[in-house]
Amino acid sequence: MILVRSRAWWLNKVPLSVILMLALLDGRTLSLGALAVLTMVVLTVCSVGNYGYAVNDLFDTEEDARTGRVNAATDVGRRRVWGIVGASALCAEVFAAVVAGAPGAILTLLALCLPLAYSAPPLRLKERKWLGVCADGLAAHVYPALLALLAVGHWTLRPVTTALAVCVMVWSAAGGLRGILSHQLFRADRDRTAGLRTVVHDFGNVPVEKFIVGAVLPLEAAAFGGVLVLCDTGLIAWLFVALYLIYELFKTVSGVFRVTAFRPQGQRYLPFVDESLYKAWGPLVLALDAARADLAYLLVIPVYGLLFAPHLRGELQRLRSGMVELTINRATEPGVRSNAES
Repeated sequence: MILVRSRAWWLNKVPLSVILMLALLDGRTLSLGALAVLTMVVLTVCSVGNYGYAVNDLFDTEEDARTGRVNAATDVGRRRVWGIVGASALCAEVFAAVVAGAPGAILTLLALCLPLAYSAPPLRLKERKWLGVCADGLAAHVYPALLALLAVGHWTLRPVTTALAVCVMVWSAAGGLRGILSHQLFRADRDRTAGLRTVVHDFGNVPVEKFIVGAVLPLEAAAFGGVLVLCDTGLIAWLFVALYLIYELFKTVSGVFRVTAFRPQGQRYLPFVDESLYKAWGPLVLALDAARADLAYLLVIPVYGLLFAPHLRGELQRLRSGMVELTINRATEPGVRSNAES
């Protein structure tokens, strides 16, 4: 085994890098250099993700045993997992140096320190509440976004203005904060069983949910909108944004859709918290939008659909289930039933 919990980092971390890279490349030809940069950024993020999860498993054996969670260090041995950590770190450094030069290598070295600080004693920031939240958000979201900016600048694929850099950083920081707080909300009971106290236990589930929906998500959405504006996205992308907003409004007010981002048992739908914009539809639409400058981007659509099929299948299944429930609810309404009987 050389990959540790690959499904977690592949499906949850990589799509955000893909959508950002497609936004940064939109309006430009998909040259071999651009394709190489997109690929190398993804490979670097994969290497850092594998490294981070391996480090986490090395220092979470007791907690994972208490909650019955699969742990690579327990399954294959600590020595082998340390080897995976070293190999992943080396790959990350090589990829980062190629795609973003010395600044990318230095940035990646700093990013590799974050999982160690997060999981390993004596620091073990995951037990230090807000310090742990910041460390996770920086490693999982801000680092990949900053690497993408350095990469497109290093290869002169597009100018990186101060405004664009600020929007990308705010978007990634807000996304990272939302991601780790959502994770802690979802795992609140299991973390308590494992003996880990998080900010969710301090403030309570409902206040943290309200903070995410009322403050973090609006900031994240506004910053991502700024990224799209500054990346010269075309009409197709903005038409999709309009349709997606309508789609989210429909799912919110219909009352038949549910979301499990905050609670394992699910709850009434909350807009934007399920990340379908980033993981399912957004990359496909941006690839289609970018095809106005180079039809080669159309090849990205089937490739992404194949590599991230679980997101697409899951979103389509949720949509079908919601529509079926909505149809049933309408058919059983008193007025509708009386008309059918008459």
